[in-house]
Amino acid sequence: MEPVAVTAPVLREIPMGLPADSSAATSARIQGRTLLTVLGWPGDQQRAVDVLHVLVDNAVQHALTPGVGVQRFGARLSVTEAHELLIDVTDPNPTFPAFDKAVTGELRRGLWGIVRQGVALTWFVLPGFAGKTVRATLRPGQVDL
Repeated sequence: MEPVAVTAPVLREIPMGLPADSSAATSARIQGRTLLTVLGWPGDQQRAVDVLHVLVDNAVQHALTPGVGVQRFGARLSVTEAHELLIDVTDPNPTFPAFDKAVTGELRRGLWGIVRQGVALTWFVLPGFAGKTVRATLRPGQVDL
């Protein structure tokens, strides 16, 4: 497990309600575009939406259990005082056994593509071992229009 990165205090945040099924990644992509505009994050919003999509899709594929009733699942977008964007995706599985392999490229898919774009990824267990949150931290920068 990676330690949670120290970030500047959060100025604005918006939770995202997502269905706990295969439509979640598409829903996250659609909501993400609007919510990033509302948050006024001064960075590459298309890249941020792509990161959100990958994180949600990864959680749906590897952390949700089909057929199980209510599962803790969702996302949150936050902007810090340092204008970083935090993308948090929470799921009901408190473990992430292949995290190191995923972020170093050994699995050659998904999360590795995010890391190659310079996005910092961490994860942490929720209180009571009730699930986990995977966090992507994106720095603001020049945006191509």
